[in-house]
Amino acid sequence: MGRFKLIAKAVSIGKVTEKYPFVPIEVPEGFRGKPVIDPEKCIGCTSCSNACPPQALQVYDEPERGVRVVHLFIGRCIFCARCQDVCPTGAIKLTKEFELATLSEEDLHQFVELKMVRCEECGRPFDTFRHLLYSAKELQPWEREMMFLCPECRAKKVSERLIFAKGGGEFV
Repeated sequence: MGRFKLIAKAVSIGKVTEKYPFVPIEVPEGFRGKPVIDPEKCIGCTSCSNACPPQALQVYDEPERGVRVVHLFIGRCIFCARCQDVCPTGAIKLTKEFELATLSEEDLHQFVELKMVRCEECGRPFDTFRHLLYSAKELQPWEREMMFLCPECRAKKVSERLIFAKGGGEFV
């Protein structure tokens, strides 16, 4: 007698399973799936890599090629969305894509290469053009004239000006 009650209850509830993978699943609003970097918006500021707990995002410079590389490895990603939250240009977005199984590890990597600026004094690459242009709006006029100097050459130039301003000799 108890079995018939259970069957009757199951019939009254109706279908509770999905026909996945034959029918696509709708993910809820706010779902955090695969992150994607928009190469047109990325400025190479390193905010994303600094905020990424599992270090799925790495930013490194290749000075011999004059590029900064932003590397996203989805195999390490925990889909926390910190990268999306800290990106100043909105270049990183978490999609609704969650089916990430692949036969090729290459599918789990995304690389963005950005051209770097060379220091006007020493010639060493130190930042990306896009990041410098993005940051320029925050700089004071006197800082803008040293914008194309690496941090070391900039510090040297500022200290030379301070020494000269205090009467420490001739300004070169």
